[in-house]
Amino acid sequence: MMKVFAVLSLYIVFALILGILAFVLKKRHTRFPDFTVGYHDKRVMENKEKWECANHTAGNLCAFFALVSAMASVLLYFVKASVEAMIILFFVLSGVAVLAVLIFPVRICKKFDRL
Repeated sequence: MMKVFAVLSLYIVFALILGILAFVLKKRHTRFPDFTVGYHDKRVMENKEKWECANHTAGNLCAFFALVSAMASVLLYFVKASVEAMIILFFVLSGVAVLAVLIFPVRICKKFDRL
C-alpha cells in the first residue's frame, strides 16, 4: 500500500510543478524583448506576438497536463491499478506533456510569420 501512495505522489508532484510553470508562463513572463522569464526558443523570441503566443500556449498546456496528472492519480487510486501500471502511465504522461510543451507553442505561433 505504501508503494501505491509513493507512486501516486509522483503524479501530484508533477501536477504541482506543471501548475507553477503554467502560472509563471501565463502571468509572470517578462515583457518582450526581456527574455529573463518565459518560454525560451529562438523562433518565438523574434517578435512580441510570438513571445506572447508561445508563453500563453505553453502555460495553457502546462495547466491542462497538471489537471490530467492530478485526475490520473485519483483515477488510478480508485481503480486500484498495479504499481507497475502506474509507473508506466506516469512515464508516458510525463513524456507526452513535456513533448507537447516543447513542440506545440512553436508550431502554433508560426502563424505570426506571415505578418
